[in-house]
Amino acid sequence: MLYFFLIFLLASAQAENSYSCKASYDAFNITHQKMVSSQEFYYCFGYHHGKDRAWEMDYFRRVGQGRNSEVLGYTHLKSDLMMRVLNLSDFAHQLWGGFEADKKEMLEHYAKGVNEGFKSGQDAAEFKALEYRPEPWLPQDSILVLLLQSFDQTRKTFMRDYEEEKHKEKWGEQSAELFNEDHMPWENNILKEGEYQKAETIVKTTGVQKAAFKLWSEFPTVFGLESGSNNWVVSKNKSKTGKALLANDPHLDLRTPLFWYWVNFKSPEGNVMGASVPGVPLVVSGTNGKVAWGLTNSYLNSADLVFVKDLKEQDIETFRPQVDVKIWFMKLPFFFKSFERLKTGQRILPLETNSEHKVVLRWTGFSLTPVDFYPMFDLYKSQDVKEMHQLVSRVGIPSWNFVYADTRGDIGYGLVGKTYRTTEKTSLGISEVSHVELHKEEFLSDHEKPALLKPKRDYIYTANNRHWPSDAKLYGGRGYSHSYRGFRIDELLKGSHDVKTFQNIQCDNQVVDARFFLPKIQKVLNLDQFKNWSMTADDSSVVLPLYRRLVDIIFEKWEINEYALFKMLDKLTPAQEKELRKFYQLALKEVDGRNWGQIHRIHFPHMSKDESFIFAPNLAGVGDTHSVNPGTAKWNADKKNYEHYSGASMRMIIEMDEPPKIWLALPGLNRLYDQQPTFSPWEEWKNCTYREVKF
Repeated sequence: MLYFFLIFLLASAQAENSYSCKASYDAFNITHQKMVSSQEFYYCFGYHHGKDRAWEMDYFRRVGQGRNSEVLGYTHLKSDLMMRVLNLSDFAHQLWGGFEADKKEMLEHYAKGVNEGFKSGQDAAEFKALEYRPEPWLPQDSILVLLLQSFDQTRKTFMRDYEEEKHKEKWGEQSAELFNEDHMPWENNILKEGEYQKAETIVKTTGVQKAAFKLWSEFPTVFGLESGSNNWVVSKNKSKTGKALLANDPHLDLRTPLFWYWVNFKSPEGNVMGASVPGVPLVVSGTNGKVAWGLTNSYLNSADLVFVKDLKEQDIETFRPQVDVKIWFMKLPFFFKSFERLKTGQRILPLETNSEHKVVLRWTGFSLTPVDFYPMFDLYKSQDVKEMHQLVSRVGIPSWNFVYADTRGDIGYGLVGKTYRTTEKTSLGISEVSHVELHKEEFLSDHEKPALLKPKRDYIYTANNRHWPSDAKLYGGRGYSHSYRGFRIDELLKGSHDVKTFQNIQCDNQVVDARFFLPKIQKVLNLDQFKNWSMTADDSSVVLPLYRRLVDIIFEKWEINEYALFKMLDKLTPAQEKELRKFYQLALKEVDGRNWGQIHRIHFPHMSKDESFIFAPNLAGVGDTHSVNPGTAKWNADKKNYEHYSGASMRMIIEMDEPPKIWLALPGLNRLYDQQPTFSPWEEWKNCTYREVKF
């Protein structure tokens, strides 16, 4: 009996090793391969990830586990401890235990392929420089990476609560009106008139400041400090060629390695080409020849911070996680700080405060079950937008906006992920709830989730803007990005389109917020240079640096945001007008006559934050914070320049012909990112040069 068992194991090992993962590569270094079975599909998916992106995969996993200090040192200690509070790793193991056998087999084949790929991937420059090797990949590590991306992309909804508390600390009772985002002239929504259910009454609530506090540390920014994204589709009726068109440019932190890993795999189950996340066998944006799809962050409320007002000592337990920290050639254990959590599992965030109030993090991701993951693995099998629509509605992982188009010329849109169901406008800042209320979670039903299929208007766009207007029955929270991009995209989508017009929209550099703020600012400053400015972000502009720096100084000095500024500019006091003139003089001094290309820079830093890893050029950044072609930047007071940190992590346009036609611009190398390329993808991306890639 033992003999036959050994023969079976040997045969199984030989079968696994017989998978052929030989691929071809195009000018973008996109991986192209044909597979003969489903097992080979997932095995080779893992193999190519492990071979080409081993360090990046290990980094994502270590972030999720709270273990980056082991290899990157003390600077990652606090973020590691915050991730230990979150404890996504244990949750991933718990979910894995409930996966169905066929789904487990899929991820197991993927993990085996990854570990085979690691044999060459472990020679990456980062592993050599940091003197370590990746540990074997486990199937549950893929679940962890999915959870990590989901949390990272949704945390803005609870961080907005924290920011609003700081606004309330400054502005008190004026906050509710100043920071109300309703009825702004740039307001636009994904769902239009007739596409949503209206409320019978609108309920507004206000909040009172509880106590000044500060988070002990921030969660690490894995994919984007202020991530956004654009996607849109037009049906055959708005297309100059009679074919549906789709565009997608997810906005993430622009780092090395390039976040997305592009693949083109052909198997008996179907063909698929598009962007995958290293660590997960999914194509999240791309096409299978029948349907094309693309995603953006939804920012619909799926995470909250809440004060729990009646917690008792017996409801809370303390724990002291150990983090190993690399110091020179040693690893030293640190376990000096105790944290708290509810015995029912909810995470209490560590605060620097003398207040007795406990702030608890609620996140819909903690309510996931294995079935919430399954539909994601079937997206690439969809045959038309109707089938895609049904799959998207069943995905529980929070929280993205998907748009899709098919070869019939039809289009659709659907929200992905569990989302809190709210019909009342919540109070500004962090709400106060009872212990009982904390556990009463109500989610949007499938039919309540924002969605559209074959709309009469023949186009759909999402740009992190609101799903419903203020008169809707359902309320999405205040985690949304300012909707200037959506406002501009809506303008540009009028009329009919082709690939060229889609490229022009993705690369549009109008500084949209200036259209609304500059006329009000000019009533005080009345400057000739602002009168003649075209309100576009181009490298030679000497006015944009002044405008952007002035507005940012106003936000910083007055502790306000765009909503408050728009209202305040209509009723400035003489003292505030005097301050505004001083702010302009400060901006003038800091800008020092430099143009936008000189002051707005991007260098694609390494994910590890290790400045010795330089694999990309230093360029003038594209666009501006609020242009469709985004150049989200942060002012560096020491260098006196804008560091462009977030933008289009890819630009993809797909025309749903048969076969589909795909145009692409990538801000980096798809593979071999530590080697010198034959062309500069960064320069082409900067200049909005697209390459057609073959499906």
